[in-house]
Amino acid sequence: MESGVIIDVIVPACLAVMMVGLGMTLVPDDFKRVAVFPKAAGVGVAFQIVMLPLIGFALASAFPLAPELAVGVMLLASCPGGVASNVITHLAKGDTALAVTLTIISSSLSLISIPLIVSLSLVHFMGVDSEVKLPVIETVIKVFILIVPTVITGMIVKAKAPGLAARSEKPVNLGGLFFLIILVVGVAVSEKDIIARETINAGPVSVSLCVLASLIGYFGARAFSVSKTRSITIAIGTGFQNSALALVIATSFLKNAQIAIAPAVYTMVMYLTAGTIVAYANFVRKR
Repeated sequence: MESGVIIDVIVPACLAVMMVGLGMTLVPDDFKRVAVFPKAAGVGVAFQIVMLPLIGFALASAFPLAPELAVGVMLLASCPGGVASNVITHLAKGDTALAVTLTIISSSLSLISIPLIVSLSLVHFMGVDSEVKLPVIETVIKVFILIVPTVITGMIVKAKAPGLAARSEKPVNLGGLFFLIILVVGVAVSEKDIIARETINAGPVSVSLCVLASLIGYFGARAFSVSKTRSITIAIGTGFQNSALALVIATSFLKNAQIAIAPAVYTMVMYLTAGTIVAYANFVRKR
């Protein structure tokens, strides 16, 4: 089986099934609580849209990177949280309803943020003065289609068959961990050549972006008196970006494989870090 099939078909299908599982853990009151406590949603969106690009710019400027690698870091930092961040939040026992809300809002705002940040980055780091036209609307539509119908389906199952939803929770959690492993393997196979060649250059900044963004997301949210559960959700939303979107933009629209290096390495780092967070969160709750 070709690696592209793993990334383009199997992984989205697995995530869709997992989103149905997420829906089976939710009730309408979960979303009402997000509306009643808008602070967490506001802080989460601000961190993703404003704070993360600032972190990316600081790291891209601080590390001795080639201009293309620096633009890749900024492209990555401008992308919204992906659907996978919702799954990671669920596995880490965060606020899933908040995670879904943050994904939808940040994906919508990316209509403006991605072209603006990437265009400025091309000028600043590479001296390229050009407009970047991206199919972000198509991306937002795909994210919407993947999230909303699947979550609603799961919620309907929970409302109509609560026993089935309860029995499904453990298999979904185990399946989530399994599919995280599948995703890591799929990305490794898909990007093996570029990762093997450039990990030394892109690795440190990719690790720093993922870890630093997650830490700032968590402790920054706590500084705004956001609860621990919602702070974990914001940390995941800030630290785990839609690197697949960044790869598509770099290779298909900017047509520059070097810009894709940082997002490719980040993809590996992100999911390895996700496994650590999920394991830690579940370990802490068992004690």
